[in-house]
Amino acid sequence: MASIRVEAKNKVEIGKKPRVFFTCHPDDTEKYLGKIREDIFKTHDSAIYYTPDMSQSIAQQDKETDIGRSNLLVVPVTFKLLSTPNRAMNEDVPYALEHHIPVLPIIMEGGIGELYSRPDRFGELQYLDPRGTDMTAISYEDKLKKYLDAVLVSTGLAERVRKAFDAYIFLSYRKKDRRYANELMRIIHKNPECRDIAVWFDEFLTPGESFRENINKMLSSSKLFTLLVTPSLLEESNGKPNFVMAEEYPAARESGIRVLPAEMEDTDRAELRAKFKDVPEPVSTEDEQTFRARLLDSLTLGEQEKGPEHNYLIGLAYLEGIDVEVDRERGIELITAAAEAEHPEAMKRLYDMYSSGAGVELNYRKALEWAELFADYCVREYGKEHPETLIAMNNLAYICGILGDYQRTLEINEGIYSLRCSLLGEGHLHTLITLNNLAVTYGNLGKHQMAMELEKKAYVLSCENLGAEHPHTLRTLNNLVYAYRQLGKYEKALELCEIVYTLRCRVLGQEHPNTLTTLNNLASLYCDLGKYQRSLELHSRGYEIKCRILGQEHPDTLTTLNNLAGIYGQLGDYQKSRELYEIAYTLRCRIFGQEHPDTLMSLNNLAGIYGELGDYQKSRELHERAYTLRCRLLGKEHPHALASLQSLVYVYSNLGDYNKALELNERLYGLKCKIFGQEHPETLAAMHSLAFAYSNVGKYQEASRLYERVYTLLCKNLGQEHPLTLRALNNLADTYSKLGEYQKALQLHERAYTLRSKIVGREHPETLSSLNNLAHTYARLGNNQKALELYGKAYDESCRILGEEHPKTLTVLSNLASVYGALGEQHKMLEFYEKTYTLRCKLLGQEHPDTLVSLNNLAVSYGNLGNYQRAAELNERAYNIYCRIFGQEHPNTLTLLDNLAYAYAKLGDAAKALELYEKLYAQYCRAYGSDHPMSRKTFEIIQKIKSALGKP
Repeated sequence: MASIRVEAKNKVEIGKKPRVFFTCHPDDTEKYLGKIREDIFKTHDSAIYYTPDMSQSIAQQDKETDIGRSNLLVVPVTFKLLSTPNRAMNEDVPYALEHHIPVLPIIMEGGIGELYSRPDRFGELQYLDPRGTDMTAISYEDKLKKYLDAVLVSTGLAERVRKAFDAYIFLSYRKKDRRYANELMRIIHKNPECRDIAVWFDEFLTPGESFRENINKMLSSSKLFTLLVTPSLLEESNGKPNFVMAEEYPAARESGIRVLPAEMEDTDRAELRAKFKDVPEPVSTEDEQTFRARLLDSLTLGEQEKGPEHNYLIGLAYLEGIDVEVDRERGIELITAAAEAEHPEAMKRLYDMYSSGAGVELNYRKALEWAELFADYCVREYGKEHPETLIAMNNLAYICGILGDYQRTLEINEGIYSLRCSLLGEGHLHTLITLNNLAVTYGNLGKHQMAMELEKKAYVLSCENLGAEHPHTLRTLNNLVYAYRQLGKYEKALELCEIVYTLRCRVLGQEHPNTLTTLNNLASLYCDLGKYQRSLELHSRGYEIKCRILGQEHPDTLTTLNNLAGIYGQLGDYQKSRELYEIAYTLRCRIFGQEHPDTLMSLNNLAGIYGELGDYQKSRELHERAYTLRCRLLGKEHPHALASLQSLVYVYSNLGDYNKALELNERLYGLKCKIFGQEHPETLAAMHSLAFAYSNVGKYQEASRLYERVYTLLCKNLGQEHPLTLRALNNLADTYSKLGEYQKALQLHERAYTLRSKIVGREHPETLSSLNNLAHTYARLGNNQKALELYGKAYDESCRILGEEHPKTLTVLSNLASVYGALGEQHKMLEFYEKTYTLRCKLLGQEHPDTLVSLNNLAVSYGNLGNYQRAAELNERAYNIYCRIFGQEHPNTLTLLDNLAYAYAKLGDAAKALELYEKLYAQYCRAYGSDHPMSRKTFEIIQKIKSALGKP
């Protein structure tokens, strides 16, 4: 079984120091024990207990004294700790949590956050991260000190606690009976009269000091010597008396202190009297009434003031095990009573405990309650400008932010910032921290422009007052990168991210976890800018390094693999993307389980790529599974559940079930209004999607009104140049096209193209998309020469940037073919449609929806050339495939049926054409109603054919 060692900064009165128990995976001891020990010693004079061999279990009977009396259990968290069997995770942490001992996990590796949060690991337990990856401005060192302040009592405060006791009892026992020491203390304190009596025992003896001297010192300040009696008390080794027999009991008799033998096991009374001269008659602790009478008779207690201060200090004693057994329930009860009587230290400690989960169950609502009461107290007693008041208000803002009340957080932070500016100046570190908090809050409210301006100001002030390489300055720079990215200012974000990456490479090295995190951010920014090849290079480099350093199955490696899969998707290599997503999903299922958030993220990505591959049924099945699991595990209002709901909207649209997509989108929009408010970017994104859904069901007027509203609000909240704003502008233009207002659509598409060219450059895929839309609008206006010029330009640029076989390039090629047809160059149109169809068959397969669109276009092209027989053959093939895959009522199926009927009509087979048009009419009526324009148009065709055939 494992042996215990103890270390302290100095050995003086080591037994009176707060106890920190260190545990970890056996492979991590050498790596992290020294570092964490030194971090704790920097701010707290405590004793660190640990077992040199972390692979050996601690004996069950020793756990109560080895871990149970600890004030804190600290554990460095690594992938090995979370993913392999070990004592720390399987025994020590569960014991501490079960006995309400504060547990402080310290994250030592990246990419393990989701594995950490599994219910069978640490769940929602708060942790610290010394790697500097936190977006907030509070450093690891400050957070560690704040946490330790909440759970470890300082030497000065411990002395105040000891002075608050009514009396001390000296407890003498054999080391092998140490498990009985806590039990006896509990029996003593079970009596209300003894609640405020402390117990001293020889665990407090300091190595290297005189045992006799320490014993005499404690005996002189104690009112009772309690002898813990068991048969082991009578044992002698090699004929020599044991320590209690030889040292402690004689010293007690010599001092004249009263002696109370407490019998915990049946013991030979005669032998006890023989070996312990003049020992009083023992009393069995099982006889509660007699033991209580003897105990109270042996003690003469004076009266002390029992006000809030006293309750607070005695509460701390029980909470931390200061000269009493650990009884957290009693400790919290006493501290709460003191706090309710407005004792300031008690209120502050309860906030610290509930906000960090230190010694109690994490409870932000209770933390908010005490934060509010303490802040009100500080304002009333000290005034608004007092440093203690500002700290209290800062804590209140923090907990409001945790609970999602960003508006209140903003109001409090604005007040703190104003006061710190006037009291400390703009350049003071505390003022800069508040400014950063203010910026983060604006970002949480979706006001990214204001957040960026404040982060920019904070960065300039931090550089001027702290220096460009100060940790706070670098954190602020990182926040500024994030703010620019949220605003869609990717070039500026990239510029700053390059600076962060260069600094981290120089200071930390290229393979440091923080450097790799920045490398990942760089790759993502290149993706935002449409520079997919560069993004692929950086993600590939990060993946190679992580595989080598962390292993292929490390969560951080799998995150990079996931990003790599996404880039292949952007490059149009959907098969490679699916292959990598499959690997990531399979590994996450095995490592985390099928219901883990990371696994569900992979499932969602996999569903999305099946959609890109045209397998909408498989995509729907996977998205439904992800949504159901997220709703059950996280709740219907969790952001991940809402993301899955948005994915379902998209996939139902692809399946042609526009009414279902509209229904889901309306639900999504309602939820986001409720959670975020009507003008939050998340809500506006849902409104944007809802407008698209209205457009799909033919409600173009409703769609245009929503797009107008979305566009106006996005301009107001994100600015006219934000990517989301430009996307709304583009869709608004499309809606005007559907309404036949082509001139208005042209103006908006030209504006979108101009802005995208300016912001992300003419070579960005979204800019090329705008150019394609512009060409399409010119074609709608009948200006086919201008459309041909723009389509040609878009095609050349897309070939150069994305490649000739990229799906987006093939879309432009298809549009180019259509405009050649409009110009009367039917053979040129056929040539381009043939090329599009051949490449799509090769890349996507013959049954991909895009391939079937090309097959339909090819049929139309043959029809335009008068080859209706070939057109009918191709249309029939496309129609049968669509019926089999998507069903007879899918909008695209109906379009193919319409084309097929037209081809038979041109072939002169009026009977066959009539049969198909009647089938089409029935489908339109069922899907849209008899008054829909397509239903009426088909009905008119049917009447003409019937008239030609002489049918009524």
